[in-house]
Amino acid sequence: MGSSALAAVLAVGTVPAHAGVNQAKHTFKMSAPSYKRTDSNGTFTGQVNMAGTVGKSANMAWSFRTSKKVQAIATGRMTCTAGHMQLPYHDKHTSVAVDYFWHSSVPGNRRNKNYTLYGNCTFRVKVGGKTGTANLGFRFNYSLFDGISRSAEASDGPTGGEDTAYGSDLDIAFDS
Repeated sequence: MGSSALAAVLAVGTVPAHAGVNQAKHTFKMSAPSYKRTDSNGTFTGQVNMAGTVGKSANMAWSFRTSKKVQAIATGRMTCTAGHMQLPYHDKHTSVAVDYFWHSSVPGNRRNKNYTLYGNCTFRVKVGGKTGTANLGFRFNYSLFDGISRSAEASDGPTGGEDTAYGSDLDIAFDS
């Protein structure tokens, strides 16, 4: 997605303003049906039963758990919301523990299409004696490749090319 398209999406409020600036990407295929990456803010996973996607849509199961570092600065519970740019998917959990193992499945994924899942959690923090509100976001671009058709990998879409490094974003707005 180009920067002007992303700005338009953010302007209408479809995606949280801080839903992961660093965009990881992965192409699920028979030889790579799962994805797991950890950064300083937490661990993200995704998996698809690729054998079950022949000729039909598939679920992309995913999870996210905050790191011990993030858990250590939290002073309260968090609210987490996930959504999808191409499919009618939404997931929300309010007032969950900061160490909550957030997991869900996105239904309706088809082979050889590019997809973007995003998530954002907000919670109160205390860092160096200062209090504030944290926004922890991630964005995950992915596709399912059938190994036969022209791959989504070859396109210029959000998952074109090789996997990229995963990176979630933690933004803290300190109280005045």
